[in-house]
Amino acid sequence: LKDIDGSHQGFFVFPDLSIRVEGRYRLKLCLFETIGTQVHHCKSIYSSVFMVYTAKRFPGMEESTQLSRAFAGQGLKVRVRKNARGK
Repeated sequence: LKDIDGSHQGFFVFPDLSIRVEGRYRLKLCLFETIGTQVHHCKSIYSSVFMVYTAKRFPGMEESTQLSRAFAGQGLKVRVRKNARGK
């Protein structure tokens, strides 16, 4: 995929991540390389913290980022919202 500057990059994209319990979370992403029958851990990173809300407390969808729009323009199936929509 290309970023907003048109540079080819590697991305972890989760267009439909489901978490059932309200709270603050972050994801741990691990990259492995497989060579023959060997698997090697290359790198692990953590995402920024994000908030999960109950349906009652959900503040509404935010406007999509430029990066999300760039991905959608390249054919990735992600939801794109033009305007923020609050409750």
